[in-house]
Amino acid sequence: MLDAKKKKLIVGGTVAAVLLLVILIVFWIGQLISIGVKNRRIEELTAQIAEYQQIIQTSNDALEVYRSQAWLEQAAWLLELYGYEDDIYLPGGDA
Repeated sequence: MLDAKKKKLIVGGTVAAVLLLVILIVFWIGQLISIGVKNRRIEELTAQIAEYQQIIQTSNDALEVYRSQAWLEQAAWLLELYGYEDDIYLPGGDA
């Protein structure tokens, strides 16, 4: 009788250990998949950040052009906005 109980305990312990191992392996595989998905998303977002930083840099370069004195003077003349003591030019008219 003692051997039968011992066998049942060994078999029960082995089954419990195998089930625990299977559950842990399934959980581990799920975590690896989740980490892979998150890493792919991080790479996509990093690429988007680099793209937007390039757009910002290009925009800043264009902004410097539009803030330059020559561009402002040209825009003022085209819109017929003249400052104090500016030479007045009237398109199609007499100066």
